Amino acid sequence: MVMSRHGLMRWRVPSALLSAALALVLTGPVHTEAPAVAATPGSPQTTGRTETYRETRPVAPGVELSTVELHGPDGATGEPGWLQTYQMSVDLTSGVQIGRLFPGQVAARRPLLDLARDAGAVAAVNADYFDINGSGAPWGVAVQDGELLQSPLPNTKATQTDQTAVMFSEDQVGAIGEIVFEGTIALPGGRTASLDALNKAELLKDQIGMFTPVWGTYCRCHPVKGVEQTIEVVVRDGVVAEVAGVPREGPIAEGTFVLVGREAGAEALSSLRAGDPVSVDYGIRAPGDMKVKAAMSGRQLLVADGEPLELPAENNTPEPRTAVGFSADGTRMWLVAVDGRQPEFSRGIGLNELARMMADLGAHSALNLDGGGSTTLVARDPGRKDAELVNRPSDAAGTRPVPTGLAMFLPEGSGRATGFWVSTATERDRFPGPDPAASWRTERVFPGLTRRLRADAFDETYGPAVLPGKAGPRWRVADDRIGRVDRDGVFRALAPGGTTVTAKRGRATGDIEVTVLGELARLDTGSGRLNLLEKGAKGTFEVDGADSAGYAAPIDPADVTLAYDEAALDVTADETGAFTVTARAGDGEHVVTVSAGGVTSELIVGIGTSQGVVDTFDDTSNWDFWSLRATGTVSSTPDGHAGNGLKLDYDFTQSTETRGVGVWPAAGLLPVAGEPTAFKLWVKAEGHVHRTRLEVVDRNGTLHTIEPAFLTEPGWQQVTYDVPDAMAYPVSLRRIFFNELDPDAGYVGTLVLDELTAVVAN
Repeated sequence: MVMSRHGLMRWRVPSALLSAALALVLTGPVHTEAPAVAATPGSPQTTGRTETYRETRPVAPGVELSTVELHGPDGATGEPGWLQTYQMSVDLTSGVQIGRLFPGQVAARRPLLDLARDAGAVAAVNADYFDINGSGAPWGVAVQDGELLQSPLPNTKATQTDQTAVMFSEDQVGAIGEIVFEGTIALPGGRTASLDALNKAELLKDQIGMFTPVWGTYCRCHPVKGVEQTIEVVVRDGVVAEVAGVPREGPIAEGTFVLVGREAGAEALSSLRAGDPVSVDYGIRAPGDMKVKAAMSGRQLLVADGEPLELPAENNTPEPRTAVGFSADGTRMWLVAVDGRQPEFSRGIGLNELARMMADLGAHSALNLDGGGSTTLVARDPGRKDAELVNRPSDAAGTRPVPTGLAMFLPEGSGRATGFWVSTATERDRFPGPDPAASWRTERVFPGLTRRLRADAFDETYGPAVLPGKAGPRWRVADDRIGRVDRDGVFRALAPGGTTVTAKRGRATGDIEVTVLGELARLDTGSGRLNLLEKGAKGTFEVDGADSAGYAAPIDPADVTLAYDEAALDVTADETGAFTVTARAGDGEHVVTVSAGGVTSELIVGIGTSQGVVDTFDDTSNWDFWSLRATGTVSSTPDGHAGNGLKLDYDFTQSTETRGVGVWPAAGLLPVAGEPTAFKLWVKAEGHVHRTRLEVVDRNGTLHTIEPAFLTEPGWQQVTYDVPDAMAYPVSLRRIFFNELDPDAGYVGTLVLDELTAVVAN
């Protein structure tokens, strides 16, 4: 084990122990920093995978976050692959406070990072499934600071699954179990009716639901869509103010609540008139009569009495996942996020394997909170004020907005420095692979080159601390034969080997392990080519190096010399070690010569684009019909944008869930020539609101879903699908499709597709 930072542990497994399925040829020595798998809590003894990387850092007193990389067979399919997991261990007796993140309204969503930062959380994960295609409200229970915001009513949207909840008592003991809602409506004449739900996105047959100002403005008709017999009763200051046959949208004033009924529930409220007195009484019961301070729901129970549970096969596809677990006494919590849907980075995990992972960590009980594109974990670094995104969410658009999260809070510390968190100023995205290829290892450097270090002072809570005056820490190198460090924290490497660099001020210290590799042998700028669409366009690249044995590391911009045509290009570097190129000229191709440590490389910068035809859609036999909760056909039509087009006839009346229609290549993946920066497609629509998507698979087998703006207008329109930056070319087209998200929109329609082209950089 190597202590590479203050309180940070990291190790890698000998690459020879990885599965032969890696098919990787390594050159030079392989680092053997730790045994392959230790029989300790958290090691994957029952998952069948090998741990290849672990990094652990403190987040707060009693809170540690480990980034753990695994490789091996999937627990359900047996297919070998990478798995990136993020495991947080929380001592609930340490003073950390657990709470629920909230966007201010039940029917609202925001990215988890925004919610966490606004609330001042030191760490958080997403929680609860939610009404993703409608109100955005969580399906489960919501208790915020002891106040019930939302009932835990089971519902059909949650596929009749028990609404198992994670809950915390006022003395910070955690538990997993069922929370029961009970409510009564007092009506005129001594009559009563059952109150079945509070601020829910759905009501079951014959039920009555209550909406309060915290619900928001989303239409209260949503929970009763498609129901003929409904009613809405507005109660203000204890008396009926309005009665309407159809529930409405809009804010609910303070001192007001709204009752919505359907079928027998509507009948029970039908005699109410303006001025009638109405009151409600409701509450929840929790296991052991716990006085709940915070609660939110999940879905599948993973571990019970310390034993991992077996779930049905449909729950065991590899997906991104988020889970929570507790010790038997509820004073230790584990939060786990697993990345997925990124085959070359992390495939994802099934629930049976996730259950075994939670049991391995020591969980006596565990619950699946949510997953897919919602899986998000954020946490602060020691000495930093704000949380940062830790995992790599799977949605192509970035971090998905969610309605809630499970968060950790701490009282503000003294601000007096007790230690330093030492890191490198250069940043790189981590990727899996054997040790020599790990160019993201920023603590490595080549002889004669430098690495900028930073030291963030932290107090007793690991929050930010202020040093007296403007003085920074004093820097020291344990072995000055390996390298030297100046007063600004710039380490200059002298000879191969390892050493410790320490930052110290008074009693506050922190350190980082720095490794000096062999002499720099080659430089790498990624793909070696950067494509800019037009004058003024920008792109980025990074410079990495490798020694003769194949060990890699980033090159700091201060060590890089660039030569290029300044009339055509402008190149600047930022603090993280990335270079930004701006096109000053029009179409053309230019060379940027990159030099460092006596080694040179070239980056080709192309400016301008051309369009190439991917398919004309003249021959419909090249395409197969695809649908989701819909039926339809594909055929040729002379009514194309230019000649024949491909006609999609579809029926979206068969479901209220998300429906879809589209095409995919009949021969499988359709290779696309060049390095497309965008795709363009002519679509003839009828004015329905359709989400349009195009999928490509890159050279690593990773699926990318590209989503431009929605189709809203009738007639012909050209849709542009912008390819994400840093795509691993070449790419192949997998599917083109269109979705209807509105559960209230059911119709039969037609789309015509024509002239699919790829915008390729010059």
